[in-house]
Amino acid sequence: MRIAIAKPDFGVVGGFEKVMSRVEHELSRAGHTVTWLGVDMEALSPVPYGVAVPPSLGMRAGGFLRYMAALEAFARLDAGAYDLLVTTQPPSFTVEHPRHLSLFSHHQRLYYDLCDVWIAAGWADAERHRHAAGLVRRVDQRHLSRVGLFLAASEVVRERLRHYNGFEDNVGVYLAGTGLDETLLSTAAPPTGVAGHVLCVTRQEFTKRAELFVHAMAYLPDVPAKLVGSGGRLPFTLDLARRLTTPGTDLDAVEDTELWLNRGVLPNGVAAAAPATGAIAFLGQVDDAELARLYAGALCVVAPAYLEDYGLTVIEAMSAGRPVVVCRDGGGVCLPVVDGVNGFVVEPTGRAIASAVSRLGADPDLARRMGAQARETAAEYTWERAMRQILDGVERLAG
Repeated sequence: MRIAIAKPDFGVVGGFEKVMSRVEHELSRAGHTVTWLGVDMEALSPVPYGVAVPPSLGMRAGGFLRYMAALEAFARLDAGAYDLLVTTQPPSFTVEHPRHLSLFSHHQRLYYDLCDVWIAAGWADAERHRHAAGLVRRVDQRHLSRVGLFLAASEVVRERLRHYNGFEDNVGVYLAGTGLDETLLSTAAPPTGVAGHVLCVTRQEFTKRAELFVHAMAYLPDVPAKLVGSGGRLPFTLDLARRLTTPGTDLDAVEDTELWLNRGVLPNGVAAAAPATGAIAFLGQVDDAELARLYAGALCVVAPAYLEDYGLTVIEAMSAGRPVVVCRDGGGVCLPVVDGVNGFVVEPTGRAIASAVSRLGADPDLARRMGAQARETAAEYTWERAMRQILDGVERLAG
């Protein structure tokens, strides 16, 4: 079949981009012809649907206007030349086709499950943002109701489709394999005994909560830590690492609003600098081979994100035989983790994360046992299974 994949182009390669690249590859291997239909999210119309908005309003409702412009851009795409349409991140689902499969990763989350924390962090006025959320949900519902079949990225995402949209009968799940080449994870040189560093792999963006990892490691100044990833909050996170390691800082008194529940903006005149020698190593982006080596050399991997859709980093860490530490409010990152068996599920605080890391560091046998269990868990998350789920959906729509 001729299959079109509609996807927003954000100009970055994250976990979902790696997943969709693998989906394209596997669809092609199955004999389908795949074409991408993209929208450049940096080149959206400043006047969505021809409505010119005064600059003063645009400053207060920029996110809403950008989403409306994206809706319009995707609605204009013509998928009529293809036998089947696969849509991905919002609002690609506005493209119309009689055979429409949505590999549904999430809604535009600041108007859905992240609405309250978006307001609490100071990103928007509460009344205005909740009104915008109501408008977005009504528009989305009209378009989502035309989707033939949803394959949600996890059970967490499936529950959101039920909760917000009332969809159940036409919703299944696909569970992606790792974003890394499996051979890299299986052949990366494992450490002798139990490795030393604690690893966190995440984008530096709101609700990814790299700040919680930084807070946790401030309790453990003698434990080597490595943080992989970049993003808009990196300057704030660097400055936070410096502040938390300043002598005399009361780590127990630090609130979420000082850590992650904020806009991540440095005060005027403050320039972020790398933390002192001996603190966390901020590695930025690394290639896949280096990432596999970092997983293989880790004592454990901390995945502190809030209400994630899926736990790709967790699956990668487990594939490398590393126990993981996640937070109870982590959403999809918690799904593969059995507390005390292949990792720890802890309260979303720096102290709780540090306690779990310390327990693994103090008990090499426990770390090895949990790592072995983690590898067994990861073996269930294969691309063979994921593609069976996706190809079953393709065949169901093809009739």
